[in-house]
Formats: sequence, C-alpha cells, structure tokens
Amino acid sequence: MVSPTWVETEMLRQSAAEIAKRTGRSVASEIQAIAESNPQRRLVQPEDVARLVAYCCSDGASAVTMEDIQVNAGAHW
Repeated sequence: MVSPTWVETEMLRQSAAEIAKRTGRSVASEIQAIAESNPQRRLVQPEDVARLVAYCCSDGASAVTMEDIQVNAGAHW
C-alpha cells in the first residue's frame, strides 16, 4: 500500500480553500502552511507518488509484501 500525505493536486487546493474560508487567510497561505508543516518544507508531488508506485509494480519490488509505504516528506501522522 502506498500512503501519501498532502500531494500538490486539485484536491489539495480545494481542501486549502475550505480551510481558508474558516480561517480568513488566503488559499496560498494555507497551502504554504501545509508545505511548511512537513519536515522537508515542501508538498509531495504527484511524480513522487508515481515513482514509488512504478517501483512497487516492478520486478525489483517482488519481495516487498504487506507493507504500507508512506510518501510524506517527513511528516508523522
């Protein structure tokens, strides 16, 4: 299983817009706050997740079983 944290997608932008409505802050500042909450100070990109999924589908991962691999830029949930 691949478990990403916040990924820079339209879904993130919609979530940030909902948060911004409640906080009165801008969508951009909410997205920045989410990014800065990760130890790597960045959002996970769709390509980060895609590369891991591609690896999991490859022969190189044939012995990887029953794992939950997080793509989280260092975040702990």
